[in-house]
Amino acid sequence: MVNSQRGILILIIVLVAMSIPRGVAQTNPQLTLALVGQSTAKYVIPAGQTTTLKMEILNSARPDVYLLQGEAYLDPDLNGTWELAHSEGLGNFHLAYLQSAIWTFELTVPANIRAANVTNDTPQVNLLIKIIYQAASEPQHEEQGVFALGVPGAMVQQPNGVIWYAVAGLLIVVCLFAAYLVTKRRRKQ
Repeated sequence: MVNSQRGILILIIVLVAMSIPRGVAQTNPQLTLALVGQSTAKYVIPAGQTTTLKMEILNSARPDVYLLQGEAYLDPDLNGTWELAHSEGLGNFHLAYLQSAIWTFELTVPANIRAANVTNDTPQVNLLIKIIYQAASEPQHEEQGVFALGVPGAMVQQPNGVIWYAVAGLLIVVCLFAAYLVTKRRRKQ
C-alpha cells in the first residue's frame, strides 16, 4: 500500500513538472494595445449602432514589425463564442521599436446583443481585438486584447456560470465525503 501511494505521488509530481512552462526567453516582438479617444475606462456603444473606435498599437519590444491585419470580435450571446465584427488589412504598416500607430475602425454592435449586468449600471460586453503582425524574417504573430464596452439597450443577462460551478463542486465534495464514510464503515465491519 505504501508503494502504491509513492507511485501515485511520483506520477503527480511528473504531471505537474510537465505542465510548468519552460523558462525560454521571449524573442518575439510584443505589441501593447489600448483603446483611445475617451477619458473613461468604459467605452459606450448603444446596441444596434455603429461607432468609430481608435486602437493604439505600440511596439514595446524589438525588432521592428509590420502590421498586417486588425480584427474585432464580440461575444453576442455571452456563451464564450467570439464572432468577427470587423476585419481589415493594415497595409504592412511599419512600426519601429517604441513607436505606436492608431488604427481607426467602425464597430457595429448588433441590436439583439446580450450583455452582462456586472455593475448594475450600463450592461457590458467584451470586445476582443486581434492584431496580426510580422517581423522582417519571422513568421506571423498575433497580439490580443480584451476591452469592456458599455452597451445601452442590450438584453441583460446576469453572469451566473460561476454559481453553477460552485454548486457542482460542492455536490462533488459531498458525494466524495459520503463515499469515504461508507468505505470507512465497511472496513470497520
